[in-house]
Amino acid sequence: MPSLQLTLPVTGVAPAILTLPQPLTPQVLGELAQAVTEALGRLRRDLRGAEGATFAPAARRCDDADTEYASWLPDPGAIEVASWAAQLQASRR
Repeated sequence: MPSLQLTLPVTGVAPAILTLPQPLTPQVLGELAQAVTEALGRLRRDLRGAEGATFAPAARRCDDADTEYASWLPDPGAIEVASWAAQLQASRR
């Protein structure tokens, strides 16, 4: 089954590329949106904590407490995920 990739332009740097699992169903897309939102939130917190230091991603797994905490934070990453979903739907038309 061919894979589907979304190329997302990012101003001033190389584009981000997201490879989507196949078959892509509404449920899988919802789970992917949640996972991307959580991952972007963790990266954002890690970058804020670095305060000028070289970025090194946290080498720990997300636990239930992290998931709950992230669900209470306003997350601009959710807007990005919604735009990816819209782009995906538009590309299928």
